[in-house]
Amino acid sequence: MQRRLEATRRFLTIAAAVLFIALGFWLIFDPLAVESMYPISLNEPMAISEIRAVFGGMMLGVGAAVLALDLIFKRAREAAMVLAMITAGLVVARVVGFAYEGSPSGVVLNEVIFEVVLLGALVVTGAFRRERLR
Repeated sequence: MQRRLEATRRFLTIAAAVLFIALGFWLIFDPLAVESMYPISLNEPMAISEIRAVFGGMMLGVGAAVLALDLIFKRAREAAMVLAMITAGLVVARVVGFAYEGSPSGVVLNEVIFEVVLLGALVVTGAFRRERLR
């Protein structure tokens, strides 16, 4: 059973990291795509630059860091923990958003559901479980 949980956690971690990398590249090279997904207008060059850096660059960096932890440094649980902490940060920000802006809809609601499910799955599969000393 433990091996199955570890395999599930690792699959979720790698899949989410690849998703972060793909979204990062997409938003670095096509930051105006944000306008078609959200009610945001990017009328100034600095706004476009912020989408590239904060949405694109950070997603790319996060995904790459998680993949490096898992695939290069062979630290699968730590990679899952980092991803879970980042996802938890997103969920906290969403909760604050609920308090100020109200319930999300459309694409944002889908993102909230994805983030909550991913965080729950990472926690249930042991992202924060301490390894026993051997």
